[in-house]
Amino acid sequence: MKAFSLIAMVLLLCSCSSSRSDSAQDVKQFYLAWMSAYTQYRDTSALMQRYVAKDVIDRLALIDSLYEQEIINSDYFMYVQDYDPEWIPQLQIGAAQPFLGGEKVEVQLGGPTGEAPMQLEVYTRWEEGRWKIYRVRELGNQFEQPIYSAGDITQAKAWSAEIAPEYEKMNK
Repeated sequence: MKAFSLIAMVLLLCSCSSSRSDSAQDVKQFYLAWMSAYTQYRDTSALMQRYVAKDVIDRLALIDSLYEQEIINSDYFMYVQDYDPEWIPQLQIGAAQPFLGGEKVEVQLGGPTGEAPMQLEVYTRWEEGRWKIYRVRELGNQFEQPIYSAGDITQAKAWSAEIAPEYEKMNK
């Protein structure tokens, strides 16, 4: 009888738990919100907390704090410097594919008429009970901004420390 009760309880708990969906829908929601915020210069901190892995948020904040860093030369999530709101309806999200315990999703961003759209590969992992973006690569040129490069960050920190006095003079 105890065994039957235990099995019934396990089955009940399993049926109550929600299965996690793939990350494609979360990636789509992020990009729709991100592109809108990007073109309207809105605060993105809540959006980042919801959809981006904490280590990425921390690294981007560190890099942003450095003077004249050359690690990120465009928006990390879109690999562009300028974006037109008219391109938002052209967003295309591929199916999520399993990748090293997480997933990867191909994203196509619209662009100017006559130019090839931006092709991205977005990597996600399950964190804090939801899918979070931890890596973005630009597929067209097989390029990835080196936010995880310890060497690049060390070099940028050293350069920032060297030129900091000049920036501090300008702020007075």
